[in-house]
Amino acid sequence: MRLCSPRVFLALCLVTTSSLAWAQPSPCQTAVRQIELGASSAPPSEICISPGLSTTLLFDGKLVAEAVVLEGRERFRQVELAGNLLVLLPSERLSPGERLRLKVRFAEGGDPMSAAFVLVVHRGQAERQVEVSRAHPAANTCQLELQRKQEELQRCVAQGVVSPPSIAGLLAGGLLDSTGVTTPAAAQQDLTLISEDELHVASVRFYRSSRRLALEVEVSNVDTARPWALEGATLRSRPGEVQKLLSVMQTAPLAPGTTAAVWVEIDRPKEDAPKSYTLELWDAGRARTITLQGLRLP
Repeated sequence: MRLCSPRVFLALCLVTTSSLAWAQPSPCQTAVRQIELGASSAPPSEICISPGLSTTLLFDGKLVAEAVVLEGRERFRQVELAGNLLVLLPSERLSPGERLRLKVRFAEGGDPMSAAFVLVVHRGQAERQVEVSRAHPAANTCQLELQRKQEELQRCVAQGVVSPPSIAGLLAGGLLDSTGVTTPAAAQQDLTLISEDELHVASVRFYRSSRRLALEVEVSNVDTARPWALEGATLRSRPGEVQKLLSVMQTAPLAPGTTAAVWVEIDRPKEDAPKSYTLELWDAGRARTITLQGLRLP
C-alpha cells in the first residue's frame, strides 16, 4: 500500500479545511429579524453589528432616551433614538469578536418593562433591521380582566358606592336631547327564548336616548332554591359579529321565586345596522343561561 507524502497530506488538509470554512453558515441574518421578548430571566438575544454598517432596531413601543445604556458608546459613529426607532452605526474602532451590552427601557407600561441585548461585532456582516416586540396577553385573558372590572362596577352600584349620573350630566355629555328617553317594548311574538327551565323572560323593553340604547330584560327565577346572578352578556347581530357592550348590570342576585330586571347598554345602532340580534345572558361558569333570538332593536 502506497502512503501519501507529507506534502500531499498537508495539501489535502488545507483543501478540506477551506471547504469546511466556506460551508460554515453565517451567524448573522440578512433578512429582517424578529425578536419577541419573553420573561426577564431569559438570556439576552445576540445581534450582529459591523463597523461602517448601520443596524436599525424597531421596537413596538417608545423607549426612554435617558435609559438607553450602550457599552462602548464612544466607539459608535452614530447612536440615534427617535421614539421607538434606535439606529446604531459602529465605527472602525470596534474589533471583530467584541461583545457589547445594550439595555433599553420602554416608556409605556407592559411586560417586560426593559430589555437587554448583546451586540456581537463582525467584519462585513451585520443585521440591518431587527424588529423587537413584547409578548401580548392572550385574548381570553383580556376578556377575563374586562369581565372582572364589570363585576366590580356592578358591586359598587349595588352598594351605593357609585352614584348614577344626573340628568344634567347626561345632557352635558350629549346622551340626552330634547326628545328625552323613549321606552318602546320588544315585540314578544318575534322573540325565541332558549333558557334553563328555572329562568323565564317576562318582558323586554328598550330605553333609547340620542346616543345610547339600554335593554331592560325582566327575568323570573322560578327555581325554589338557587339564586341567579348575572355574570356576563353578549349581543350578536350574526355569527362572529359581537356588539361592544358599554355596561352589563344587575342590582342584586335574583332570589328564588322572584322577578327583577337586568340591563345591557350599547351605543345606539346606526340606521343601516342589522335589525335582528341575539342576546345571551349567563351566570358564573355559564351554569344557567338565557338566550333571546330575533331581538329587533329600535
